[in-house]
Amino acid sequence: MGNRDGEDAQWRDLFQLQAFLSLSLSDRQIERRELVWIKRYFSRHRQQSIRERLDLILARGQPDQAELAQLLARAEGELSVAEKRRFIYNMAQLCKSKGSISDPEYERILDLGEKLGVPDTEADAIINSVYSVNDTFMAIIGLLALGVILYATQVVIIPLVIALFITMIINKVESLVAAAISLRRFRWLNKIMAMVLILGVLFGLVMAAAVSSREIANRVPHYEQRLTESLERSSAAQKAFDWIRTSGVVTQLKRLPIGSTVKSFLGSLVNLAGNFVLVMIFTGFLVFSGASFHGILQEMNEKISAYISIKTLVSVLTGLVVFGLCSAFGIDFALFWAILGFLLNFIPSVGSIIASIPPILLSMIQLDSWATVALFAVVFVVLQLVLGQVLEPKLMGDKLAVKPVAILLGLIFWGFLWGIPGMFLAAPLMALLRILASNFNFSRSFERLLAAERT
Repeated sequence: MGNRDGEDAQWRDLFQLQAFLSLSLSDRQIERRELVWIKRYFSRHRQQSIRERLDLILARGQPDQAELAQLLARAEGELSVAEKRRFIYNMAQLCKSKGSISDPEYERILDLGEKLGVPDTEADAIINSVYSVNDTFMAIIGLLALGVILYATQVVIIPLVIALFITMIINKVESLVAAAISLRRFRWLNKIMAMVLILGVLFGLVMAAAVSSREIANRVPHYEQRLTESLERSSAAQKAFDWIRTSGVVTQLKRLPIGSTVKSFLGSLVNLAGNFVLVMIFTGFLVFSGASFHGILQEMNEKISAYISIKTLVSVLTGLVVFGLCSAFGIDFALFWAILGFLLNFIPSVGSIIASIPPILLSMIQLDSWATVALFAVVFVVLQLVLGQVLEPKLMGDKLAVKPVAILLGLIFWGFLWGIPGMFLAAPLMALLRILASNFNFSRSFERLLAAERT
């Protein structure tokens, strides 16, 4: 059994050696860097025959093509899919050892991959996933520089990105209306009406949230008094809070940046309202620029506009549900919680959770019965789950085609870079990055990290 394993390993090593040297000696003398790479690759082997065959082929100046053809045929039948992919990767690494892959070398690797049964598209993706140290270093420097630029220019970039996404929605609404009424003339008037409607609604929501937040801030002392009174009336609540104080939970809660987070969110709403004029200017320019989308821009427009349209629909339903539920149970500021639910639903994963907490806490203060509080909380959470985890995925499908973990990482990255606005824009921005990465050879591996598997 040991002899058979050794023979199997020997022909595989011989096959790779012949293939490596056929690539390096195809139209020139082998470079020293390539030779070092080949020797280092086989350094884990103690076989004298491999070293002797290497010296023999180098002395001859060309591998035995008949033997290579036989080894290729055997490899096509006996190597696993993973081994074939690894072979393509090693061939690309050999070429990268001297600095870059030339066009003849690229064609040669594709030909070898085709003889092994690896499709050209798959071999191309494998080849372009191999990076040299210089490529990686330059990519890191480029990303860091881009991050610094995006952070330093966020005052202008954030309104521009918001305007870009709003423009996609306006164009979609305008095209649907024009198709419904067979409008061929005065399309510009249709665009103006769509822009005024959408921008007006957004501005109204942001201003209403900002005004309501001030009223809530003025009512905080009243709510604190009500909470204290309700806790004093409940012996069970008193025991629970005594245990919380003695266990140190209160101390840990005080360390959480809840106040700063709330202030940051409200400050973002105020800043967005203040930058609304800039958003309008950018939106007007983009809507009436007359530029048509083709190729990658068309794909971006279709994917992102579809995502934002569905997300807006689900967010509107979320806001209506929150408003109806808070009104039915008599929770104060039902309109504000509805607007908050609408806005925060655009933040993936955590937005709806954050939007659920304040109304539930307020119900504990306002409602007299703990059973009613529990009923309100259960109905609130269940409806949020139905909308966010059942209805939205069913409508969304693979519109973004981005992995959930990639969206979560994007939420952290863009939130760190741009704060609350970055969290709102995280999902569509990650979709834009995936589309961009899929159209350039050097970023195909990054695209595969982002792209979700299509079913």
